[in-house]
Amino acid sequence: MKQFFLLLPVALLFSCQPSRDDSSALKKLSLHIVPRVLSYDGNKISSSKDFKFRNDRASLKKANARWNCTRAETINGENQFDISYHFQITEGEAPSAGVAVNFIFKDWDPDNYLIMPATAYKGNKFEVRKYPYPPFFKKDEYDANKPITITDIPRLNKHAGQSKMELNTGDLSTPAIGIYFPEANKGLWILTEQASRLGNFGLTFRENKNRTRAEFSVSAPCVREKWYRFGAIKLVNSKETGTSWKNGDDVTIHCKIFVFDDVQSPAELNDHFLSIRKSMSTSVRVDQLPFSKAFEIMENQQNSQNWDEKTGYYTLGGEGWNMKWQLGWVGGCIVTHPLALIGSTLSRKRAFVNYNTIITQTQAPGGFYYSCSNGKAWCSDCFSKPFPDHLLLLRKNADALYYFYKYILSRKTLDPGWEMPGTWKAPLQKLAGAFTTLWKRYGQFGQFIDMETGDIKIGKTNSPAMAVGGLALAYQYEKNPEYLQIAKEAARYYYREFINRGLSCGGPSEILQNNDSESTFATLESFVILYEITGEKEWLEYAEDAAALASTWVVSYDYKFPPASLFGELDMKTTGAVWASTQNKHAAPGVCTASGDCLLKLYRFTGNELYLDLIGDIAHNIMQYISRKDRPVADQPAGWVNERVNLSDWEGRHKIGEIFHGNTWAEVSAMLTVAEIPGIYVNTRKNKLFVFDHVQATLDGNRIHITNPTKFDANVRIFVDKNPSKPYPQGFISTCPQVLVKTGSDAVYIIE
Repeated sequence: MKQFFLLLPVALLFSCQPSRDDSSALKKLSLHIVPRVLSYDGNKISSSKDFKFRNDRASLKKANARWNCTRAETINGENQFDISYHFQITEGEAPSAGVAVNFIFKDWDPDNYLIMPATAYKGNKFEVRKYPYPPFFKKDEYDANKPITITDIPRLNKHAGQSKMELNTGDLSTPAIGIYFPEANKGLWILTEQASRLGNFGLTFRENKNRTRAEFSVSAPCVREKWYRFGAIKLVNSKETGTSWKNGDDVTIHCKIFVFDDVQSPAELNDHFLSIRKSMSTSVRVDQLPFSKAFEIMENQQNSQNWDEKTGYYTLGGEGWNMKWQLGWVGGCIVTHPLALIGSTLSRKRAFVNYNTIITQTQAPGGFYYSCSNGKAWCSDCFSKPFPDHLLLLRKNADALYYFYKYILSRKTLDPGWEMPGTWKAPLQKLAGAFTTLWKRYGQFGQFIDMETGDIKIGKTNSPAMAVGGLALAYQYEKNPEYLQIAKEAARYYYREFINRGLSCGGPSEILQNNDSESTFATLESFVILYEITGEKEWLEYAEDAAALASTWVVSYDYKFPPASLFGELDMKTTGAVWASTQNKHAAPGVCTASGDCLLKLYRFTGNELYLDLIGDIAHNIMQYISRKDRPVADQPAGWVNERVNLSDWEGRHKIGEIFHGNTWAEVSAMLTVAEIPGIYVNTRKNKLFVFDHVQATLDGNRIHITNPTKFDANVRIFVDKNPSKPYPQGFISTCPQVLVKTGSDAVYIIE
């Protein structure tokens, strides 16, 4: 991964300081930093006044108040610049007021790439449809080459008119903004903190009318004119306003700035984010539920509540179209994978029956599989009801292709003598063939297709990117070179059109084509699979860029929830939660729907420990969200895992740190984590030990000392990696040895 750092001369940053000259680097970006005091009339700024500094101190009089501002500047390391502004009112009072630090770009280009992690990609400058939830394209909007089209979320304007995004820090996975300047070949990241005594900071980005000037503001308190509210068809007016200040009241706004030279693409800008995303974070590791106990709780829930003997498959826990059965995305033929790998004899038997039922009984004539069932009939696809026009979110079939062949290859790993049933061969080849035919016809897989005709109805997203990994695994098993060739062509397309441009969109069925984490991780997973199978460096390079983009969706710090909220009372830690999409503004426990083991593999192939840290955060984070008898999460039964990790007020301020009643795909992600991520990983070549499980361990020569601080016995799976450059086979982690560590006790594992 490329690393280009540009040293920032501290004394040269601020154009408002007459005795200082602008640095050449910032001059090219036309960046000026201005602190100011704001007055509000309701939710609108009625007036503002800028501070002018002398020797890092400034004072101003505004109305009946005197304000002081103290500036502190520090360089920590070669590429990091800290700025801190301490605002205080020293005389009088100021009703309905606030303060802000403004980053002003006086020579702005509207084609600059702007990212706000988990909230805005390319500034969200896309076509917009103002549809209620769940949004769906109308028939006259079908288009195989559709330009990216999103719902009415905070965004800059692709067309004429006002161009402004108003957010608060709870709307982002990391409170940060990144900009790629193609004309200057430079990249900029600005990071800040979550909150002050006045609550979450406001983050606003605006362009002027002719798009020649832009401004990014960090403000306290957060005052937005327009507020994104889930379910509304457009942004709504907020009731936020300034706060009343009295003599002695103060607030500090602290930011870090990174400027990178020789940046050639949005992908390279995001590469740099991976190494700085935690530079202002605070995280606490909590060990409370070992992987093995977590799986036991969830497996029991699946077998006691979700298995349907009549239909022969694991349901999603309900009876409606989208809660009885869905092929991919939220469960379906994905939950069967961990049950088949590390489940009980009963679970493995049922997993096989599940696969057999779907593979042999639910395929449409064209080769794709019906995606939904209410237990009585099958339909092409659904949300709460069947889609019109035989529409199919192809991502679900892509997931199925991938997990079908993962299951087959894993069974061969666990039992080399196992043979795939002969009745599976033709249907699976027909499914892989349907993908190859679609690609040869269109040069893309699209997003939604008519599964009866094979026509792409809505296209131009990387929603079904998992098809690349699925075709690669199909090639590995079937030895059909066409599968691999199409996988490579599609991988290059997805990298060129999406990852390299800092985009990944349309993964779920109910977000139109908003950017999302699910398509990002699916694309990453596919690149890693291609590298494992071919050993070609091209895919490894693509995977690194995809991993960097994926990191923008992962919460990098522990959010401070309201103390009286559910998550505040449970002391939930958010580092490692994965954001859903720019529309569905919540984080969630885990990747939808995968273990994220592609990041562990990426660490093995590159040696970059940032990937190890990233998957460590994701894997360790999930277990605290599992409801259990001794620690119920609201009214959720044991084994349920809700998808809501609400940092944002998108469902209302009262919903921050709260959930809805319901089990979700997050349980499947947690089960996959236990099956595909080892409890303890040891790289013997680097003498490196990393703990994913909820235990503690140290490495002393060839001895691993393990301590279990939780209230549960732990069977800890250990992967001793003696050859990190060598790919391991599907299902391998489930064959690694386990060590029993009793609650409150120690154990030693000796590496042979």
